[in-house]
Amino acid sequence: MPQVEAKESKVLISVIIPVYNVKTFLPSLFENLNEQNLTHTEVLFIDDGSTDGSSDELDRLAKDTDFIVIHQENSGVAAARNYALDAAQGEYLCFIDPDDRISLDYLHVLKQVAQNSHPDLIITDWRKVVNGMPQPLYLKPINFPQFPTTQLILAEILSSGRIIGSLWAKLFSAKLFNNNRFPMQRTSSDYVPVINAICKAQHICYASDIFYAYTSDRTTSLQNNQNPQDIHDSIQVHEKTAQLIRKEYPALENLLRFDLLNSAQQACIHICRSRAIPNNKRRGLFRHYRKPIVNNLVYLLKRSGSLKYKLIMLCIALGYHTTNLILRISELKRLFPF
Repeated sequence: MPQVEAKESKVLISVIIPVYNVKTFLPSLFENLNEQNLTHTEVLFIDDGSTDGSSDELDRLAKDTDFIVIHQENSGVAAARNYALDAAQGEYLCFIDPDDRISLDYLHVLKQVAQNSHPDLIITDWRKVVNGMPQPLYLKPINFPQFPTTQLILAEILSSGRIIGSLWAKLFSAKLFNNNRFPMQRTSSDYVPVINAICKAQHICYASDIFYAYTSDRTTSLQNNQNPQDIHDSIQVHEKTAQLIRKEYPALENLLRFDLLNSAQQACIHICRSRAIPNNKRRGLFRHYRKPIVNNLVYLLKRSGSLKYKLIMLCIALGYHTTNLILRISELKRLFPF
């Protein structure tokens, strides 16, 4: 591996971007980054053995920049991020996925908040991008507090979906990842480290005037091509974080129950949508992961929540074919909004 050196006397933020077979997204990503204020910032691309030309494209685009490109043999996104943790020089870590984008002045505002308030963690607003169309922001409409507590952040992750237990839309003090590595699994490898980092954060700020744009419908993304082990790992990370949160924040017990049922829901949906699971294994896997939803269906239907959410849970309880049919109808409505 090449040695990585700081480009400036003081690097405040290290931007970490793992790359694997996303060649078509790289030009617009570089354009997005070059629009940012990059003083006291290093940008690290970790190419995880791409096979679609992303490696050469990275080298070409980074040629006349100070961006750092590191190539490694294909080892998975967790290994790429762990390597970046060792290479990063910044006091803070900002994670970006290569098919996503950040708003203008995103990094500039993060640096201002970091320098003025010296937080352990900064939360930013975010939105989904579906079919290239930006969706509404999640936090601005609810006037999210400037200095949220750890318990409030965890409650939002467990219940509302307005904050996601992912690396993006956050800035972490690098110290939060001391002895906090990414487990070597294909999916959800960031969830446990993120929850660990949030639980360790003593001072949290919300930067309200910037946002992260998450591309949620890339068909080739790992989230849309999970195999049975990926499904298992995704469930396991929620069970592990439930143990951690239950110990530190017992008041969140009811939300933990809700989160575990939501992870079962997501497992069932991924089974229906994934191209990586053979047809002859789908129904058996689905029956296994829908069990907690069937056992808690009355609780879910009585609980406050949207009618759409309850209908999804009811469909899952009714079985694989019903759920698959509803998902296909939903996809057709998204593609052909008559």
